[in-house]
Amino acid sequence: MNPTKAGTGLELGVLSDAEFEAFALTHPQNNFIQSADFVRFQRARGQVVELFGVRRDGELVAAGKLNYTTNRWGYKVCECAKGPLMDYADAALVRDVVGLLKERAAGRKAAELRISPNLPYIARDEDGAEHPEITDNRPLVAELARLGFEHQGSEMDFVNVNWMFIKKLEGIKDSEELIMSTSYRTRKAIRKAEKNGVFLEQATLETLDEFYNALSTAGDEKGFVYREREYYEQLLRTTSPEFTKLMMAKIDIPAYRKSITERLEAESAAAAELRREVEETGSKKKANRLKVVQDLADSYERSLKDIERFPDSVGVATVAAIHFVCFGDEVVCVIGGTVQDYIYFNGATSLYWGMMLHGLEQGYARYNFYGTFGIEGQDEEGHGGYQFKKGFGGEVVQLVGDFVMPVRPLPFRANRLARAAVAVARTVLGKLPLKRQA
Repeated sequence: MNPTKAGTGLELGVLSDAEFEAFALTHPQNNFIQSADFVRFQRARGQVVELFGVRRDGELVAAGKLNYTTNRWGYKVCECAKGPLMDYADAALVRDVVGLLKERAAGRKAAELRISPNLPYIARDEDGAEHPEITDNRPLVAELARLGFEHQGSEMDFVNVNWMFIKKLEGIKDSEELIMSTSYRTRKAIRKAEKNGVFLEQATLETLDEFYNALSTAGDEKGFVYREREYYEQLLRTTSPEFTKLMMAKIDIPAYRKSITERLEAESAAAAELRREVEETGSKKKANRLKVVQDLADSYERSLKDIERFPDSVGVATVAAIHFVCFGDEVVCVIGGTVQDYIYFNGATSLYWGMMLHGLEQGYARYNFYGTFGIEGQDEEGHGGYQFKKGFGGEVVQLVGDFVMPVRPLPFRANRLARAAVAVARTVLGKLPLKRQA
C-alpha cells in the first residue's frame, strides 16, 4: 500500500511485522488479536491481513491489523478488531485516523469499515454495577457516531468478545498473597486439587489429540462452541509457545488411588490408637483429636468410593483443557472446560490457578477470564461460570463494542436490506406449521 497523507500531516503506510509488534506490545490497549503472532496465524489460514501504521512527523501514533473478508456475493468488509491502537482521548487524531482508514477501505473496494476499540465502556465492579465516576467512554461512542459509525450495541458476543471478567495481578507480591485474594471456596478447591496430585501440561503437536479430545468433549457437554482440530494445530505451528498455551489438567488415576489408600490407612491407624487411648484415659483433648482424625479418614474413604468408576487401566486422564493466550499485559483464558466425568478433580480450577501463577511469575499485569455471561442474574445463561470466575476475584469489564461505517453506501444499504429480508424469512418460516408426515 502506498503511503496516504491526511491534510493534518498524518501519513498512513504499511508496517513490517517487527514494527507492528514493537508498537502493539507496549501500547496501553495491547491485546492478542492485535499481535504479530495472531497475524502469522491468520495469514497461514489464508486470511487477507494488512498491518498499517499512522505516523506524525515520522513517529508512529496509531497502528492496527486490518482483515479483509468477502462473502459469496462479493460484499467486502474491512475490519480492525480490538483496534485501532491509538489515543482515543485525542479527538483530532481519532478523526484523522478514521478518515485515513475509510479512504484505505474504499481503495480496497470494501463496502464497510468495522472497528472495536479495546477500551472499557463504563467501569464496573465484580457484581457488574456501573461506576462512571471511574471510567466513562460514552462520549467516545458519541464522537464515533459523529464521524459516521453506527454503534452495534452492547449485546454479549461470543465472536468479538466485549464482556469480560478481569483480575489485576499488579501489586500482588507472591503466590500466598495471590491465593488469599480468592474466596474461601476457591482456595479450598485449589488446595484440594494440589493435594490430590492434579498436574498441568502444555500440549504440543505430539499431544494435541489429548488436548482436543478433552476440549471437544467438554464443549459438547456444556454446549460451548469450539474450533476444529486444524485450528489449534495451526496455532501451534505458527505462534510461539508463550503466545499459545493449550493447557491440560491431568490426574494419574493409579497414583491417586494409591495415595488416598495410603492416607486412609495412616489416618485409620492413628484413629485406632487414639480410640484406645481415649478408652484408657478418658482424655477430652484426645477425644477431640480423634474426631478430627476420624473425619479425615472418612473423607478418604469417600474419595476412594467416588473414584470406583475409574479403574487403574484408565491410567493418566486429561480432566480439563483450556486454550490460553499470553501477550502484552495479560494472560487470556480464551475457551475451554472440564470433562464432566472428571469434574470431581477440579481441573478447570487447577488450570485457572496455574496460569494465574504463571502470569504473576512472568510479570503480566492482569488475568483475563475473557467472555463472561450471566452477569445480571442467576436465571441467565452462563451465570454459573460467572460465579465461578468471581471466586478468583476481579471485576466485570465491558468494552465499548463494535462500530460499523458505510464506505460504499449503495452496496452497504443493499446488504442491510438483504440481511433484513433473510431474517424476516427465517422468522416467518419458523412460525409455519410443520408438514404432516404421510
